[in-house]
Amino acid sequence: MDAWQGGAQDQLQGQIASAKIPLSRMISPQLYWVMTGDDFSLDINNPKEPKILCVGNNPDRQNIYSAALGLYNSRIVKLINKKGQLKSSVIIDELPTIYFRGLDNLIATARSNKVAVCLGFQDYSQLTRDYGDKESKVIQNTVGNIFSGQVVGETAKTLSERFGKVLQK
Repeated sequence: MDAWQGGAQDQLQGQIASAKIPLSRMISPQLYWVMTGDDFSLDINNPKEPKILCVGNNPDRQNIYSAALGLYNSRIVKLINKKGQLKSSVIIDELPTIYFRGLDNLIATARSNKVAVCLGFQDYSQLTRDYGDKESKVIQNTVGNIFSGQVVGETAKTLSERFGKVLQK
């Protein structure tokens, strides 16, 4: 409002145009169809109506679907991460391809609410690139168990320090 009252209409128009570009990518008949349905609720671990929900992303349309997936993920986490629900699991492969708001809190509190969290990604550097240094570190330091294949660089060094050394005879 200050910009408008200050006579900065050109600046506001530029900001609106900048917002329209990513929003226009979301215009998709398929996405509209999926998001307007009310076939079921997202409380997947509701004892009265348990559900299995599988959500996938398309690498060719990642920029289109990432905002919608992030919205769904954020809502699902709030609904399932509470007492009195059924045991459930949140399994995310290729985590850096979507933004998952509240993931750090989910990892920290889920176990007490019978929610298992399993995250899959190739390298810590991907997580840092897409989640930022601060949030990436919180996620890395909050997880309890790590299964790792071959990695190199900083990820290898970090995992080596975390696992430590065990002498066996």
